[in-house]
Amino acid sequence: MNISAIGKALDQPLLISKLKDQTPKILCGAAFAYGLYDTMKAPKEERKNRGLKNAVILSTVVGTSLLSAFGLKIGGNGKMGGKQLIKGLVNVKSTDEILDRQKRAVDNFLFENKVSKDVEAVLNKAKTGLLNVKDTEKLLNMEKSGAGAGTERSAAQIKGKEKLLETLFSKKENLSAKEIFEETGRLSVLGLAPVAAGVLGGIAAEKITGESTPKSTSQKIKEGAYQFLANIFMCNVGAAGALFGAERLQKAGIIKALSPLQKLGIIMCGIFVTGIMGGSFVANLSGKKILDPIFDKKKNVDIRPKQLSNPYFADSLNVFTSKHKVFERFTTERERLASCNKITPKQAGNCRNNNGGFARKHHKDLYNERKPELLDMALHTDDIATAGVLSGFKWIEPMLPLMYTISGYRAGIGYRNNK
Repeated sequence: MNISAIGKALDQPLLISKLKDQTPKILCGAAFAYGLYDTMKAPKEERKNRGLKNAVILSTVVGTSLLSAFGLKIGGNGKMGGKQLIKGLVNVKSTDEILDRQKRAVDNFLFENKVSKDVEAVLNKAKTGLLNVKDTEKLLNMEKSGAGAGTERSAAQIKGKEKLLETLFSKKENLSAKEIFEETGRLSVLGLAPVAAGVLGGIAAEKITGESTPKSTSQKIKEGAYQFLANIFMCNVGAAGALFGAERLQKAGIIKALSPLQKLGIIMCGIFVTGIMGGSFVANLSGKKILDPIFDKKKNVDIRPKQLSNPYFADSLNVFTSKHKVFERFTTERERLASCNKITPKQAGNCRNNNGGFARKHHKDLYNERKPELLDMALHTDDIATAGVLSGFKWIEPMLPLMYTISGYRAGIGYRNNK
């Protein structure tokens, strides 16, 4: 048993189609089970609102995730025929269509070639169902299994072998630079849809239960931005960038053509550097610099030295702003500026150093509100799917709605490190 046979067996169009057919059932069942669990663990007096919010958020996220992935069709028998109202972003043919195509390919191949009984049995099996790894290995090495009048022949002498294998297994694709970024855009939209639906569903759920506040709305939007940028988009950018760079080097003759496994390794390196390391920083920075100013309703107070000299005003300011952590920051900054009032060359250097330290601390504090967690790391499983799709392994693609639903749900509840 070799790795090539395992990879080919996993990339059967029929297996991908069957996974697609089962994904809605798995996703709806998992969402219902989690929603029920989360509702029942809440205090008794909160269960009604918690259950209602879970129902709205999960139904919105799951529905959007499935719709964006597989589209919407009406009429027909559910597998063939009917009218496609919305085209999904995951392009998978129906089981009946794939089986019909495989039957014709096998019949044509057997008409033109005489093969051993073992190989013929495997080919007849391919007309009606999936092949296992041993079956796949026999087809890949059919020239050693007595193809053609009981004698060993090379693959080139077996008429139509490559065409047959491209029908029974996913065709190898060498994506161009343009196609790489098109794939990245498609997968990013596939992830954005359930995240956006989660934010909107969460806001609507709190409106229904009467629990909506500007802060809760802000948290949902910021978590949505975090999920999309840190767990989806930046990782896709890293994957595409790494593969694009490798393709450029290959065309320049610096490196040899990459196998799917080699592509997978290069893509995962790009995901780690650009996505996992940089995604959280970009997401938190955008939340602090863009989203916080939009939703922050507090006005900036222009405090003059004369006002600070008034004991009554200073005491009032201390009581009021201590709740918002403003007074402490103001005092620290005032003391820093006062220390730089009388500047000597040495003191000026110290001030510059302090400013640099302040900037470094500022960036470090970006993670105080939303730190990466173990589940965030687990959500990067979808990066393996992205890498698989870009490197030629198609079987993971129908499972992407399962992964993106988690990001959508967390956006819907405005998750902020258990707060």
